[in-house]
Amino acid sequence: MRGLILAGGFATRLRPLSCSKPKLLFPIVGMPLVESMARWLSSGGVDRVILAVNHLSDKLKIEVGHRVAGVTVEFSVEETPLGTAGPIRLASNLLSKDEPFFVTNGDIVSNIDITRMLVMHQETKADATIALVSVRDPSPYGSVLTDSNGTVKKFEEKPAAHSAASHVNAGVYVLSPKVVDSIPEGRPVSLEKEVFPKLVRNGRMRGWMHNGFWYDIGRVSEYVRANRELLEKQEPKAAVPNATKNGWEILRPSFLGTQTRLGAGAKVGPLSILSENVSVGGEAIVRNSIIFEETSIGEKAIVEDSVIGERVIIGNGSKIGRGSIIAGQSVIPGGSVVSPNSTILY
Repeated sequence: MRGLILAGGFATRLRPLSCSKPKLLFPIVGMPLVESMARWLSSGGVDRVILAVNHLSDKLKIEVGHRVAGVTVEFSVEETPLGTAGPIRLASNLLSKDEPFFVTNGDIVSNIDITRMLVMHQETKADATIALVSVRDPSPYGSVLTDSNGTVKKFEEKPAAHSAASHVNAGVYVLSPKVVDSIPEGRPVSLEKEVFPKLVRNGRMRGWMHNGFWYDIGRVSEYVRANRELLEKQEPKAAVPNATKNGWEILRPSFLGTQTRLGAGAKVGPLSILSENVSVGGEAIVRNSIIFEETSIGEKAIVEDSVIGERVIIGNGSKIGRGSIIAGQSVIPGGSVVSPNSTILY
């Protein structure tokens, strides 16, 4: 079975982190997002994933290759942006003509039960099934209204913040092959504004209500929230326990990737995630922060409540103020003081 991940956007809301790193390679508690998504899709029977990409596609091809988490990976590359439906049409030669397939936005982290979602799609003989999730404030997403049978009746584009209709599009769909044929070729097409309204008018779209966790990590604030909450949910499986060893200290919940190196007197945690091959110098402090891979934090440096991109060098004695975001491959000279809520470009 096929699964298509829509990842052709430029991830502008994740800048500057996304300037040098494709969103699908962002670490989610130390695991690349694309691997996390492949594992999740595989749990629903997907054995072939298609990545619909544009921005930094060459880098993604090099890093991902043709297989991840036991799933075969294929690429469909947009030369120009094609919206949310155009990439599906572009990838039609990679999709099955005989069975439904999954489509998911490339910034979703969730445990949606896609196995049961597929069963409902097949039992109801729908052309499209959309995963729905309840949120406190639906205004950034738009509400989806269904009847008692789960048939989608209406998309409400800009509901009030406290609208009674709090079910929103979770960005995960099951589509039947006939939907692909209805998408115009060679131009940007919107699922939400062009394809879905027609299905709704014809009564051919169903809603699947999801009650588990769901994160849209398209913004840095949501990316941070997802990592922190998942870190707490996954303890002790993914995290490390409180530990004091060789003069360094780890406070839970924290996650340390492979080949992490801590100097004597270093303190990590709580709520800190260090991806693989990160080094923390002696007497340095890392609290409430996400550190991408291959970053070096110098001796006696302090990093708090921040997100640090890949291959960053933070010099000895530097202080990174709370709420800061440092782009990948940046160099912070020793003794620097980065003001709170700063954004550093490489």
